[in-house]
Amino acid sequence: MKLSAQQIDKLYTFTRQHYVEWYDLQSELVDHLANTIETQWQENPKLSFDEALNIEFKKFGILGLWI
Repeated sequence: MKLSAQQIDKLYTFTRQHYVEWYDLQSELVDHLANTIETQWQENPKLSFDEALNIEFKKFGILGLWI
C-alpha cells in the first residue's frame, strides 16, 4: 500500500510540529517515515496511518526528531 498525497502532507506537517525547520531535512525525514510506514503496512496491513507513524516515531527515542 502506498501513502496518499494527503498522508505525505501530514508527514511534512508532523516534522514541522517537531521543530524540523529546514525543508531539505524535512524531505529526508518524510522519505524515511513514508518508507517505514509502507514497510509496516506490508507486515501488518490493518495498521492505520497514525498507528504506523507513532510506532516509527517512538524509534527516534526520547529526543524525537532533534537528533
